[in-house]
Amino acid sequence: MRWITAIALALLLGSSVSDALAAAPSSARSHFRWKDASGLPHYTDMLTPEALQFGYDILNAKGAVVKHVERQRTPDELFAEETSAQAAASAKREADAQALTDRRMLAAYPTEKDLVSARQLQLDSIDLNIRAASNSLGVQERGLSDALASAASFDHDNKPVPEVQKKQIEALRKSVDALRAYITRRQNEKVDAAKKFDIDLAHYREAKEQARNPQP
Repeated sequence: MRWITAIALALLLGSSVSDALAAAPSSARSHFRWKDASGLPHYTDMLTPEALQFGYDILNAKGAVVKHVERQRTPDELFAEETSAQAAASAKREADAQALTDRRMLAAYPTEKDLVSARQLQLDSIDLNIRAASNSLGVQERGLSDALASAASFDHDNKPVPEVQKKQIEALRKSVDALRAYITRRQNEKVDAAKKFDIDLAHYREAKEQARNPQP
């Protein structure tokens, strides 16, 4: 009798259900129910494009809902859902990876003092490399200066500079340029490491707080 009740209610609400539907001899013939854009119910013996468009209920012989089937998604909707699902999956992977990194960081540095000491060792190591390279640069620059002075003496005497000495000057110049570039690169690394440390320290404190007060 639910089928008859549903039709009566639809008519009272001003539905535009067809006369053929109202005159259906048995609820057992109407296996599907769907609602249009206005929310008005329609009953059919077979699936229609409209039912697929709006979604539908599968009814048993007594007119009771057995299952609800969602409407078909448009290509744009399917694409949007897939994109959203991929973004959510990517975000979860990143969150899981970050959580693993945080656990490893807290295990490696039980206290903030441990983290500070480790980062200071890193900066000290860079300083040591810079000093060693600077000493080597001084030696190479003096060697280049001496080689250039020797070559200048040949020019002063209107004599050609020996090929061996030319190659030595070229090698010394390349060495000086390489050492200067290395020192500049390491100095920049030290600046970047100091900036990164400020970020890492702030994140460490957040991770430490979350570990003490885990979210449910």
